[in-house]
Amino acid sequence: MQNREGILIKPEQRTLASEITSLGLFGLALFSFLALLTYVPGDPSFFSNIKDNAQNACGRIGAMVSSLLLSTFGLGAFLLPILFAFIGTLLFKKEGGWVKTLSTISGMVISIFALTTFLSLQWKYWSYSNTLLLTGGNFGYWLSQILKKEFNTAGSSIVTLFLFFIALAFSTPLSISLIISKVFKFISKAAWKFIKVIFTYFSYLIGLFALRATQRLNTMFYNAISKLKNIENKTPQLPFDLPKPETPKEVVPTELSQSISVLTESQNIQETPMIEPQILPPETNPLVAKLETQEDSKEDIKENIKKQGIKTLKNFSLQKGFWKLPPIEFFKKPPKIESSIDREKLIQNSQILKQKFMDFGIDGEITAVRPGPVITLYEFRPGPGIKLSRIAALADDLSMALSAQSVRILAPWPGKSVVGIEIPGEIRETVFLREFLQHSDFFGPKYTIPIVMGKDIGGQVVLSDLARMPHLLCAGQTGSGKSVFMNALICSLFYRFTPENLRMILVDPKFIEFRAYQDVPHLLLPVVDDPKQAAIAMKWAVREMDRRYRILALMGTRNLAAFNQKIEEMGTDVVKDILISEENNDATCSHISGHISGHFSGNDWMDAFEPDEEGIPQVGKLPYIVIIIDELADLMMVARKEVELSIARIAQKARAAGIHLIAATQRPSTDVITGLIKANLPSRVSFQLASYADSKTILDRSGADRLVGQGDMLFAPPGMSQLIRLHGPYVDDEEIHKITTFLKSQGKPVYRDEILIDNDDEQWNSESDGGDELFDQAVELVKRTSHASASFLQRHLKIGYNRAARMIETMEERGIVSQADGSRPREVLLK
Repeated sequence: MQNREGILIKPEQRTLASEITSLGLFGLALFSFLALLTYVPGDPSFFSNIKDNAQNACGRIGAMVSSLLLSTFGLGAFLLPILFAFIGTLLFKKEGGWVKTLSTISGMVISIFALTTFLSLQWKYWSYSNTLLLTGGNFGYWLSQILKKEFNTAGSSIVTLFLFFIALAFSTPLSISLIISKVFKFISKAAWKFIKVIFTYFSYLIGLFALRATQRLNTMFYNAISKLKNIENKTPQLPFDLPKPETPKEVVPTELSQSISVLTESQNIQETPMIEPQILPPETNPLVAKLETQEDSKEDIKENIKKQGIKTLKNFSLQKGFWKLPPIEFFKKPPKIESSIDREKLIQNSQILKQKFMDFGIDGEITAVRPGPVITLYEFRPGPGIKLSRIAALADDLSMALSAQSVRILAPWPGKSVVGIEIPGEIRETVFLREFLQHSDFFGPKYTIPIVMGKDIGGQVVLSDLARMPHLLCAGQTGSGKSVFMNALICSLFYRFTPENLRMILVDPKFIEFRAYQDVPHLLLPVVDDPKQAAIAMKWAVREMDRRYRILALMGTRNLAAFNQKIEEMGTDVVKDILISEENNDATCSHISGHISGHFSGNDWMDAFEPDEEGIPQVGKLPYIVIIIDELADLMMVARKEVELSIARIAQKARAAGIHLIAATQRPSTDVITGLIKANLPSRVSFQLASYADSKTILDRSGADRLVGQGDMLFAPPGMSQLIRLHGPYVDDEEIHKITTFLKSQGKPVYRDEILIDNDDEQWNSESDGGDELFDQAVELVKRTSHASASFLQRHLKIGYNRAARMIETMEERGIVSQADGSRPREVLLK
């Protein structure tokens, strides 16, 4: 071995400094590797203010080191312990001297840089220790962006990959040619095995096709013989076999589409009259997405969806950091019910319907019967020249003839040449919320804010996206299932979002509906039961919307999701600097801010961010805000004007800002659901209502007065004119108690008490000098009309009385108007 001067030395003459350095590097390699291996996102780091004890195996220092390495180098951080160990080995053995050691270090560092850049080009994020990190770290992401400007993604990948192998060959004794030869050998073996598998599978498909073709020919031959026997014996027979009782109904993932028809025709109806109607399984609803199944049985479909949903739920709950989502076991499992179809009863009802129509001079045939879990649908084809209005007017008569609770007639039925008649079944099936949460689409990427709606008449699960609605208006009389639906909707939000991603404001004027959710961490306020405070909270929501739009404008993003994506990519410090610099560079900042946010100025947009322990807002991701009002009628009685204007502004603009409104009422009269509210809330749900007029108010048509209650509803999706009949899920108090107890055990809510501060008085405290934006307009009005009084300003400027009175007092102080003289009007001094 040689020292720095090239003089040969023996191993026993190794300096103490070299040994200490080598051992130090070995220790550093072991320490960093163990720290990376036991990384926990919730531990203290250089990028957070967490002061709790670290769970990392190497303590607080290990947590900070692992956080720094992973955020800087991503997956490449795991090469650093190897680099430290390799350098320690070279120093310990003294092989090649310092020149070889430095060249090895340089080569491995370049290989790490090349690898992190290559990883950033291929995959942006990777999941590690229940959190998402940049694959190549911030350093690799920065280098990848530089290379992409010059070489694009494909060229940059080739450059970094070859640079990695060159640096690796330069710094290690590995043979690149040997590695390449082994890789090609492995690929050739894998390709040969793949070809054999494809050939085997192709042979299996050919055999399966031949088998099924033979079975179909046998079935056709058997049916032909059966028809000949039926004609010979003159015995009527159903055209299709009834579904077996043990076959469970198909549950498929669903998504509301933009189709106009409610049900599509899956069986062609023969033109010739039939002796008996076809008894068919429930029809698949095209308003919900269809699962592509070719060879799987219904039982396999159901089990696969359930397993996939449970697996997705577990994976999703692991990605939420400090907060944990509630387990699915809090909800009851739906019992296995072997439903059977009473064919004789269905045929009997068909004959009664036909006879009843004939009694009223309406000729036609019942062409098909589709029994469902709650509703049975009869398809009636009227004869030529029959007006649909005559059929639609017979709902009460048919209900009495069938001894049914209620009958709903679909006439006309878009996309069909028949009339639909919905009759409730004698035995109703309970819909459980667990079935919806176990569905894979609930945690999938299809829905931004998924909410549970119910099952359609065919038993299919229906989910909807609150972000697409983006607001919901709900109505239903007492006992119709409206409150249970609202509880199911809130619970579905709890199972999808943590308090970091979604916050709520619950308004409960009845004091009892939302009391179970008190002190849940998702709440921005304690459950609001005072209508006046609810009106103030709605005003705050409008100001919050304006603040968020100001932030989105400064960052150049179109919606909340894009802004949060920039927070992830750029970091909070960079976003904060951009916001402040854009605010300072905007020459019209103060004017625009005052125009949008009322009386805010300066950096008032900072109030949109969550405050820290000291109450100072910190730039970060903005959560969705959902405002849920249980009884809108009480709010309209107390503060009609303020509530109506706030709802209209939120409904018109708040979608991109991530603020959504869900309002419910028992009394959907025109003085509660005004034209301004209806025009801005196109998505509506109606449960059973007392009269046709109420149904007309909420849905713009009849139908809600024909529902049977207990969760039976009509849903008007956004952008559609046709209604969907659904049956909402059931949630009991015990299940709600389990969920809220679990959520409360994780932490206390961070309430924002400033929400309930009415800014009208605060603004005038700071604007008593006449700085109000309407003061100049008020002065011009007084000069022009020569009339000065608080009530006069209140009427013409549409402001509160206190604000108008302060304006008059300010005018008096400035000598514009005279002092008050009893009941005499004030004199205008300045004209």
